Amino acid sequence: MTYENKFCGNVLMGNNGYCKFVDLGFVQIRMHDGVVKTLIEVHHVPELKENLVSVGVMDSKGFYCLVEGGVMHIRGKKKFVVMQATKQGNLHIL
Repeated sequence: MTYENKFCGNVLMGNNGYCKFVDLGFVQIRMHDGVVKTLIEVHHVPELKENLVSVGVMDSKGFYCLVEGGVMHIRGKKKFVVMQATKQGNLHIL
């Protein structure tokens, strides 16, 4: 992951608090099957301990999300699975 550490804005969290975010050009994520996916135009929130992928942002970028039986599939424009996450507690983990 490479980015220029500069303040860009705030993001509203689930506890109604705000965290600062900085720009991040791209990040590569190794999926459960070993395939490496690259996410572009993402933001880095230094205060977060875990990485989050926003389903709302994925939707606005033309991706499709299907959650069924404890598994979340993010599909691209041609309906191929580009990410898969398994439910653990209330979160889906890549």
